[in-house]
Amino acid sequence: MPEAVDKTLKDREAEKIKAAKAKILSNWSGAADTSIEGRHIYGSMDAQFTLVEFSDLECPYCKRFHDTPKQMADKSDGRINWEWQNYPLAFHNPVAEVAAHAAECVGEIAGNKAFWAFTGEWFARTQLNGQGVEDVERLVQEVGAPLEDYRQCMDSGKYKALIESQAKKGTNMGVTGTPATVVVDNLTGNKLLVKGAQSTQVLLQTMQQLVKMRDEAPNQEKSDTPAEGAAIEGSAE
Repeated sequence: MPEAVDKTLKDREAEKIKAAKAKILSNWSGAADTSIEGRHIYGSMDAQFTLVEFSDLECPYCKRFHDTPKQMADKSDGRINWEWQNYPLAFHNPVAEVAAHAAECVGEIAGNKAFWAFTGEWFARTQLNGQGVEDVERLVQEVGAPLEDYRQCMDSGKYKALIESQAKKGTNMGVTGTPATVVVDNLTGNKLLVKGAQSTQVLLQTMQQLVKMRDEAPNQEKSDTPAEGAAIEGSAE
């Protein structure tokens, strides 16, 4: 009898997790199921503009900003997409780095959509500023990643170098805090850096600047560095 009760409880718990997964993933229907070339992209891969966000999962400003690029991508009819880059801040560590690694592991195991769902749910559940999420493994299961695979990935530390390289890339591009968004014109490769939790209006104005740059320098070669003096300042942590 105890075994039967235990099985019933486990079955009920599995059903709860399954229901939570369906609900959570439905909020991220704009993300492809799989990553392309290891990039975490939300929205159309053929978008005219990409919002490359450098973010910290323990940053309160990042939490406030998180829905802005999502809504822009959702409402753009495929013209705007959103790309995630890890930029855990030192004063939020070790939790911020652990969260970034957890997100990457979820993405590897359960796919791109699960990655985005994990970031959204982390922001919804974290106590922020390095305090983290109370039950990370529950969250992992609710976005569709099997626990054993997740634990093996976390124990391996395999994404530590990637996270460090993304943060270094951000710093080299002028990022000094989070969130920071590099707005990329995918037609020309031109980029402008927007610092802080800026509004939709500011990001759209930045795209307009990039369109203007097409006319001013139609033959300009692509560059990995934002245009000189292009940083738009705002509140950042």
